[in-house]
Amino acid sequence: MAVMGKTSIIHLVLIALWALPAANRTQASIAANAVLTVGILFLGVLSYAEHNYSVRPSLLLGIYLSITLLFDIAKTRTLWLRELAEINRIIAILTSVAVGVKALLLLLETVEKRRILKNVYAKYPPEATGGIFNRFLFWWLNPLFKTGFSKLLSVEDLYTLDKQLASKTLHNSLETMWNNGSKPQMTDQFILQQPGNKNSLLLVTFRTFKWQLLSAVLPRACLAALNICQPLLLHRSLSFSVEPETNATTNIGYGLIGAYILVYLGMAVTMGQYQHMTYRAITMVRGAVISMVYRKATTLSVEDADPASSLTLMSADIERIVQGWQTIHDIWGNALEIGLAIFLLEQQLGVAAVVAVGVAVVALAGSLISLVFVMSRQAMWLEAIERRISSTTSMLASMKGIKMLGLSDLLMTCIHNLRLDELRISRNFRKLLVWNMAFAWTTRIFAPIFAFGAFVGISHKNGNDAALNTSTTYTSLSLFALLADPLLNLVMALMTFLGSVGSFQRIQEFLEKKGHVDSRDKSRPLQLEPVQESKQLAFVEDSETLTDGSSSAKSEKEPTALSENMVTIKNGAFGWDTQKEPLLKSLTITIPRQTFTMLVGPSGCGKSTLLKAILGEVPCLDGTIILSSERIAYCDQTPWHMNGSIKQSIVAMSGLDEDWYVSVTRACALVEDFKQLPRGDQTIIGSKGIALSGGQSQRIALARAVYARKDIIVLDDVFSSLDATTEEHIFQCLVGTHGLLRSIGSTIVLSSSSVKRVPFADHIIVLGNEGHVIEQGSFKALDLTGGYISSFALGLPEQNKAAEKTSNSGKSDVQVSSVEQDEDSEVDGPGAGGDISIYLYYVKSIGFVFCISFPSIWMNWWASSNEAEPGKHTGYYLGIYAMLGAVGMLCLIVGCCGPLQANDHYYGA
Repeated sequence: MAVMGKTSIIHLVLIALWALPAANRTQASIAANAVLTVGILFLGVLSYAEHNYSVRPSLLLGIYLSITLLFDIAKTRTLWLRELAEINRIIAILTSVAVGVKALLLLLETVEKRRILKNVYAKYPPEATGGIFNRFLFWWLNPLFKTGFSKLLSVEDLYTLDKQLASKTLHNSLETMWNNGSKPQMTDQFILQQPGNKNSLLLVTFRTFKWQLLSAVLPRACLAALNICQPLLLHRSLSFSVEPETNATTNIGYGLIGAYILVYLGMAVTMGQYQHMTYRAITMVRGAVISMVYRKATTLSVEDADPASSLTLMSADIERIVQGWQTIHDIWGNALEIGLAIFLLEQQLGVAAVVAVGVAVVALAGSLISLVFVMSRQAMWLEAIERRISSTTSMLASMKGIKMLGLSDLLMTCIHNLRLDELRISRNFRKLLVWNMAFAWTTRIFAPIFAFGAFVGISHKNGNDAALNTSTTYTSLSLFALLADPLLNLVMALMTFLGSVGSFQRIQEFLEKKGHVDSRDKSRPLQLEPVQESKQLAFVEDSETLTDGSSSAKSEKEPTALSENMVTIKNGAFGWDTQKEPLLKSLTITIPRQTFTMLVGPSGCGKSTLLKAILGEVPCLDGTIILSSERIAYCDQTPWHMNGSIKQSIVAMSGLDEDWYVSVTRACALVEDFKQLPRGDQTIIGSKGIALSGGQSQRIALARAVYARKDIIVLDDVFSSLDATTEEHIFQCLVGTHGLLRSIGSTIVLSSSSVKRVPFADHIIVLGNEGHVIEQGSFKALDLTGGYISSFALGLPEQNKAAEKTSNSGKSDVQVSSVEQDEDSEVDGPGAGGDISIYLYYVKSIGFVFCISFPSIWMNWWASSNEAEPGKHTGYYLGIYAMLGAVGMLCLIVGCCGPLQANDHYYGA
């Protein structure tokens, strides 16, 4: 505040001095200083508010002071360069002092406040608390670079993520806008998402993140303005180079140096901010759209869910959206630069500039024609990628079985053929890329040739053969670059953006799929009673020390009366296809609460379908299904795992309870496996559990279902991959009289093709081959009916049979695959030595670079020759200039076609 007060005093004195008759002032001198004086007062108020209510220095103040400081320096320089009377000298001195004070004020305003922040803000990332120079120059990244130089970076070394970039926040914003788009009362959004509009998701995304996307407009506009300044500076520099040296020209030279510094420093800053804002917006769009796809994938029915489709959308399609939106502002920015370049080119070449414009129009028209086919051909390519990824994923998930059956070579051939088919389909899209690349470079290569040819022809006709000189040549070449480069970028930006539009359409089609409809009636949830820690830790030992003579022992928690059912199905009919006959018909069954229910029947009778109907995954075509709780745990025949540690896979989203975790792993016979694995329960499972044996994989999946402690636990033939000893141990520890699941009061539903566990069940449901229930009831009742159950002559079980001690003596099916267990270890391979083929590779690319770069040197020779001997060697220089352009275009086309041939050669097509 003291510095601002001194600044105000200086400007008040300047107002008085400018008012003196001897002052060499303009009409705006007094008014300008008066406005500055008043503005400083408002700056003081703003600075105080920003200091107290913002965690970082004021960005607005920093930008204002930086810009006005540059103008003040230019004004001060002018004051010192003019004729100085005594009063004017005093004004120049005071103005210089004011500039120094403003620079000090700018430095003070950029001082960060991290040391005085409250604890709640202390952990904010450096970007959030940085000042204008720290943020604009990305200085806040240097500590991270220093850390990366000294060691390998880990996630913990990275700065805290900005809350605005959190996927949950982004997803909620986009999903809310997307869902509201179908409401008729919201007129503008309803138009965005009306039926048949393939671009609804694209428009909704624009609407949701409009401010983040628009934040890059100002730096992009500044960058366009600075790009235009380059040929202007070059033209002035060339003119200055031929002027005689005087005091005035010396000062002009210093001014040009300052101008170059400002232009190129400004280009660096504005480019950095433009890309930073753009990538920040893209990151937000990417996070929101991926979250939308993931959420939709989890709401689809089992029949409609296609992992390969969602994987392709979240990888290939999202990548194309990112590529398309990286240059989204270049579409209008390059169009602006092209217009200004044409205007300036006309100032240099006159009517001959029309020829260059004609070449640019032809090139642009050729590119736009190809853009019509971009989306359709890219969609075909992405569909081929999806087919290959789907097949590859399925093959990798079943690699053990494939190798056992000797199908490795056959499936490798199939995957290879899918890759070849993908390359064949992608060829049409890649041809469009080559076509666009050729037209995009047409302006840069041929526009100068035709324009200079027309220029020298018109000049010769007008009798001015000396019109082509060094100044005109270099300025025009700079303008041609300013015309060609934006045109090239414009074409590529349009192509990638249209590609992103096609990807948005594919994602929208996925999001518009009909979600899973749960036809179950979930009447009222029931909560399980907590189990004491002593019971959790002791149940395994108790089950192992029971004797055959303890048949009268009671469970720790008796089931409640069977009058209340956990699951009730009345006249239910279930099937995957609503247009076909149901797989399960006229089902009327009950599953009592807090009991062990077994679902048996011959293979293919629909046991798994009925379990998925209880889960709500199979459509209920008729009847009703009523659940007393929707808190269900499920373990499938095919285990599912996260690609993390074993402990992470078991705990999953339930939260860690160490005592309960120990109890569950003991019950599932995993303790001995943990002892033999290199890192115990921290062993990395690998993708789809590739590091585990079949038995381990099944037991870990079962442990996750048990660990969840849900009201209902549904098990689909989970013991089929276990040896008899391990199965007996797990069954007794989980479902036996003192079993863990009985102790916590879970309702257990187990389907199995084997009936040996039927005598232990409290309730039995038997399905027939026609999809009907043929028997239902307790084992004692069904054993007397002479039906399906009694035909096996199983007999009553020994109720309290001790579990065999398999956790120590049983066979351990430990398997450690070649999956890397130590995810933190880094293997540094030996450094590769030089290879002559690498240098030959670069030498081969010199042809195109030479033909693009050398013509500017050739034009310099032509201009110098024309200044010495006007019009004498025009044909010679123009002919070679045209030849260089033609060879350059040929090299470009050959270079672009090379990757197409390389793919065919690599895959043997």
